[in-house]
Amino acid sequence: MTPGIAVGGLCAACTQELRRRAARIGRWVGMGTTLPLAGYVALSLPRDPTARLVGVASVLVWYVLASLIGRRVAWEWMK
Repeated sequence: MTPGIAVGGLCAACTQELRRRAARIGRWVGMGTTLPLAGYVALSLPRDPTARLVGVASVLVWYVLASLIGRRVAWEWMK
């Protein structure tokens, strides 16, 4: 028990460390799911520049969303 911290709460240093770990896990999850998607998009889309641009944009959006979701899941799981 630490004064000023609720039961189940974390101190500032612990919170920062957990955020750092969760961000690292989120980046790995994002890359792990994005690389197969990028390979699939590169092989399946036609060589049309517009299609390639849409494919690149979708892969980037996928990475951002996957890393955010992975970070949040890791945060909740480690907390």
